[in-house]
Amino acid sequence: MTAPRTTVLECGPGQGHALRVGGLTVLERRIRELAKDGCERVVVTGLGQAKLEFPRPLPIAVEQDGVAPGDAPRQRGDVLRGIQVVDEATRRAAERKVVRGSNKSFEGPVDALLTWRLSNPITRALSYRSLRLVPNHVTLVAIALGICAGVLAATAHSYASFALAGLLLQANSVLDTVDGELARLRYQYSKLGQWLDNVSDDVLDNLFILAVGSALGGPYLVAAALGAGGRLTIAVYTYVTVYRATGTGDVFAFRWWFERGKQTADDLYDPLAITTWLRSMGRRDTYVFCWAVACVVGAPHWVPLHGAVIGGVQLSLLVLHHTIGRRK
Repeated sequence: MTAPRTTVLECGPGQGHALRVGGLTVLERRIRELAKDGCERVVVTGLGQAKLEFPRPLPIAVEQDGVAPGDAPRQRGDVLRGIQVVDEATRRAAERKVVRGSNKSFEGPVDALLTWRLSNPITRALSYRSLRLVPNHVTLVAIALGICAGVLAATAHSYASFALAGLLLQANSVLDTVDGELARLRYQYSKLGQWLDNVSDDVLDNLFILAVGSALGGPYLVAAALGAGGRLTIAVYTYVTVYRATGTGDVFAFRWWFERGKQTADDLYDPLAITTWLRSMGRRDTYVFCWAVACVVGAPHWVPLHGAVIGGVQLSLLVLHHTIGRRK
């Protein structure tokens, strides 16, 4: 459905529109939501003598008490997720819904069941920090944790070292969710952030596989090298393919030959489809959690073996992708 070109946001009585939810005032969040839906102009009414002021430029034209077309829809400027924000209690209730909604709509199973419970409180707290604190800063901290996990795993000679390395990698995974949530919550998207986030995930995961394989030695090092090599091949192929098609580093835009009818990531990750659950086994939230658990329970050998399986499956899919794709 096409969004109306102009929408009227009615504020007052009360100052609910001026309360902050996830770091932004309710009014600014409403305006940015409308812009995301395709609205081109917003007319704000009911502010009285107060003037419209926003800390960042808005993506659409906003007028105070301007003239709107007679058929322009009128909405409340103090309502978020069906909750009219009038006081602290309603502000907190709306914020819980908004922050929970900042996750991907196509979460993996571990993200949907566990990670958000850890990431949401962090995202909520960071959202009130200065706008100079951007999601890329969170990504850099996550990268630092991932590097520490890899170094610790490579030099591990005891259960405690492997266990701590696994926990650090899981902490990296949680922050990997936080940076995306914060970007969506505060509308701080960037192409740099997209590339930094996705590429660092691939590098750190392969580093961890090789680190554990190196510490264990023997056949585990061979499995780690094969797994990391296979995964690296797939990653490079995916980035090149997606960049040629979209000019971005959005890996969720990649489609295997049997997925080409899927237009969006939400279509691709239909929670009722068996392929979604099969594919989730190769999603980062799932395998990082499995690796962390393996390290904590004293079975680090699972990491290079699992990495080799993932790499082998993906390379097999790549061969089929080219073979079958050329016939179509």
